[in-house]
Formats: sequence, C-alpha cells, structure tokens
Amino acid sequence: MAITITIANEKGGVGKTTTAVNLAAGIALRLSERPDGRNRVLLVDMDPQVHALLAVAYEKHQHTPAESLAALLTETPPPSIQRLIQRSDYHANLFFVPSERAAMIRAARELPALMANETRLQRALTPILDEYAYIIIDTPPNTGDLLINSLVAADHVIIPVETSYLGVSGLIELQRTIEQVQTHFKPDLNILGYLPSLCEEQRSESREILEEMHKRYKKLMLPTIHKASDLAYAHSSHMDIFTYRPPRNPSSQNIISSSRGTREYAELVDLVLKQTGDHKRYREG
Repeated sequence: MAITITIANEKGGVGKTTTAVNLAAGIALRLSERPDGRNRVLLVDMDPQVHALLAVAYEKHQHTPAESLAALLTETPPPSIQRLIQRSDYHANLFFVPSERAAMIRAARELPALMANETRLQRALTPILDEYAYIIIDTPPNTGDLLINSLVAADHVIIPVETSYLGVSGLIELQRTIEQVQTHFKPDLNILGYLPSLCEEQRSESREILEEMHKRYKKLMLPTIHKASDLAYAHSSHMDIFTYRPPRNPSSQNIISSSRGTREYAELVDLVLKQTGDHKRYREG
C-alpha cells in the first residue's frame, strides 16, 4: 500500500515544488534496488503551473486534457489512471501523471460544482495504491479544491516554510485547512513536519525564524534546506538535484555528492523513510 505525502503551503515561493521533486527523486533512488513493484514512486502535480513535472519529464509532461490529471478530477467516470501514468526521464522507478495547464485551471473552476468534489483525487489514486511504494503530491499556492483534494488523498503532510517573516505568516490558515480536512474527511491525516526552506543562514532574520520554529514546532521540525544555486540551476535544467549533481559512483546507498543540496535532501529523504516505516526495507533492496 502506497504511502502518500502531500507537500503543502498556501503561500507561493516557499520551496514546495523543489521539495516535491527532490523528495520523489531521492526516495526513488533509495528504493531503486528493491524488487519491481516495491520500488515505484509516483509524482502527482496538482499545481496548474505543472512546474514539478518540468523537472521529471520535460517536453513529455503535458498531454491532451482527456488524458491528463484534469480528466481524473472532473470526468464521471474518470479515465483509467493506469493508462495515463508515464515514466520519468531520469529514474526508471519514478512515474508521473501528465497534466495540462489550461485543463487544470478549468478543473479548479469546475470542481466546486461537482459531486464529491473533495475526494476525487483520492478515488482516482485508489486503484494503484498497491502498485507504488510512495506517492508524492505537489500543490498550488492557494486554498481551493485542488489543495483540499491533495490533503484528503494524503497520509502525511510536509509543510515547507521559507525562513522569513512573510514565510511564516500564512501558516495559521494552512493549519486551519488541515484541521478541517481532519475533521470532515481524514481524521488520521498526519503533519509529518515543518521544513525550513530557502534558508540564508547569514541573515539574522533567518536565524531568528529558525529559532522560533524550533520552539513552536519542536519534534515536528524537519532538516533545514538552505538556499543554494545548485537547486535553482537543477530546476532550470529540468532535473532533480540528484541527477544534476550526482556522486561519482551512484547507487541506492550513495546519492550524496559534493553539492549541499544533495546532502540536505538526502537527509530529508532518509528521515521521511524512517518516520513512515520504510527505513529498513530500502536498505534490504
């Protein structure tokens, strides 16, 4: 049964997409030597901008509206999700659901008028839960049915937080949204942690925000992701950080290079595997 993790924050520019892409790729690498069927990772991009898909399958990430994520969310009955899923460019065990920007914008407008509009992604993913180890969901930077669907479909939520005063300003609204989903749809939805992102440790503001976050969230704090040119260059090159800056002899045990981005996202990957109960299995191959 797949473990589904949604990356969410109702504020844009906080590192959601970077985290979704690199978490999915890092988990795929860690699980790559496991038998087929126990190593597969699926990336679902619920943001109409589809920036996450650009980094896993550039020029193949878009499809016709009828064969895209929007159709899964709006059509009754929806198309077969197995027929839509495609393999990513860089990792044999990383897959994605194609999307289409205009169709997703229309879907966001249409969803409120549809029956069971909050649970459509959850129902679309149900037939494939036994075929994947992990499903990672990227989300749009606003409240709406696309975000609600992403939370209802999830087992866990990771919340990237830019280490600035503006970065933490929207957390109360997101926490309310999560509480509403827990109350009405998913009582066992779990906040896996708060991820400090785009951190610039030389700035006193960043240090102050980090200190305050550690006081407020304590055991829910995830490893800090620092602002780094490698992460920006990797995404502009349509790659995850592990592909952009690989180690000399890559393997499931060796995914860290001299790039700080690989080290920090590998730490996040390993912590996620540990906290979701998969830390022993990926080592067994």
